[in-house]
Amino acid sequence: MQASVDQLPLSKALKVSTARAHARAEHSSFMQDLMDGRLDVAAFVSLQEQSWFIYRALENAARTVADDPLAASIVDPVLERVGSLEHDLDVLHGRAGWRCEVAALPAVVAYVDRLDEIAADKDAARLIAHHYVRYLGDLSGGQVIARMMQRHYGLDGCVLSFYSFDRIGKVKPYKDRYRAALDALPVDAVTRERVLRE
Repeated sequence: MQASVDQLPLSKALKVSTARAHARAEHSSFMQDLMDGRLDVAAFVSLQEQSWFIYRALENAARTVADDPLAASIVDPVLERVGSLEHDLDVLHGRAGWRCEVAALPAVVAYVDRLDEIAADKDAARLIAHHYVRYLGDLSGGQVIARMMQRHYGLDGCVLSFYSFDRIGKVKPYKDRYRAALDALPVDAVTRERVLRE
């Protein structure tokens, strides 16, 4: 398996390398229950609150490496989600004060710490892995999540802007360009392994 991954373009190698973790997250009991309509709006709000912590750290890390030749073609401000998350959560909570009241779960704290470490180290290679997982996931599976939240919980677009990428144009061509940019990155074998291992 390792030899075959080594021969793949970086975008495909990332997809293969993250497939198991993606499947675990997608099929967690929480996500299954949420997507099947067995929870409530409060569960969705909690999910978005945790995402807010993650994306604040991710986007900070992305900005710290945005000028690095390794990340410059990948980091794109039009993908940023913090503003849309804050808007959605302001509406869902009915006020902006929620920011001082929410707490990150332990797993989210660990993830945020990892992203903060990447930012402190200005480590573009490691950032690329997280950037790919989060944003390509949002551009793909996030669209399904939005539809299920509308169907099962009656949520409308004004609280689902996190899943709307109006500024990128059509999603598929954007994802294709993103993958092409990944595949064109000037990575040697050691750097590539760091990206995939992250």
